[in-house]
Amino acid sequence: MRRTVIGLFKSLDQAERALTQIETTGHANNQISLLVKKYPDRDLGINEEYAEEISGDPSIGILHDFDSFLVQADEVELPVIGTVTAGGPLAGTLIQGDKSLAEALGYYGVGHERAAQIENFVDDGYVLTVIETNNSKASEVANLLSRYGAHGVEKWSKTIDKPIRPWN
Repeated sequence: MRRTVIGLFKSLDQAERALTQIETTGHANNQISLLVKKYPDRDLGINEEYAEEISGDPSIGILHDFDSFLVQADEVELPVIGTVTAGGPLAGTLIQGDKSLAEALGYYGVGHERAAQIENFVDDGYVLTVIETNNSKASEVANLLSRYGAHGVEKWSKTIDKPIRPWN
């Protein structure tokens, strides 16, 4: 049975470290999604700002550092949030154009009320990670996200309309 593990990070650097660790534990790149809000009004563009945070070099693009394990990194305009950069299967769902982030998270089994809360966190600048995995690895993924500083880590199933806890 498939599970979805979500986590919210305060920085892209935290998310990068967590996702790198998760990827090295054998999760295929087509199971990992990442979503970051763009802030075009900052002095540095988000690409340069986050690239500098990750590598110390502002010339590297925002999700280009994730290309080894993120599929389809693109910019998407979303209701509520505005422009985001997204990679992974979640990006594919959002690029289709007629879904909000909350609606797209519903596809992964995330309850409507919680999905709306997550959408607000992303609007406030949190970095969203969404990892699909089988049930036997879901707790390991949730614990790794937590260990690297993720907030609101939850496991979801398409057949249950509430988070699955505890995961330890």
